[in-house]
Amino acid sequence: MEYSIQLTFRESWIDGRLAYGLPRDSKPEFIILAPGQQIWMPDSFFQNEKQAQKHMIDKPNVMIRVHKDGSILYSVRISLVLSCPMHLHNYPMDVQVCLIDLASYAYTDNDIGISHPHFKKNMF
Repeated sequence: MEYSIQLTFRESWIDGRLAYGLPRDSKPEFIILAPGQQIWMPDSFFQNEKQAQKHMIDKPNVMIRVHKDGSILYSVRISLVLSCPMHLHNYPMDVQVCLIDLASYAYTDNDIGISHPHFKKNMF
């Protein structure tokens, strides 16, 4: 009643406090934050997670890119074990549908502004 997955989890948001440039100026289009630099991040979590780990070999597999307009891209490589209620009535000819149940602790769908065309409520 569980499955394992390895993925690159990416989120993007805008934090105007981190904007540092103007269109067509000579500043770089984005900067990559060094490990240990802290900024506000969304409170996303996997509701059906049983076990999880970030990948750390050879160094942390995490990237935070800040664009000069204040938009941020966060990317991290993770391995998850997720619960999945399976219906095995037709085993071995059954087909299972298992969800990645992503949610926010404090924000609603309207607050988050979900824009991915394949995103359904709490499901990819």
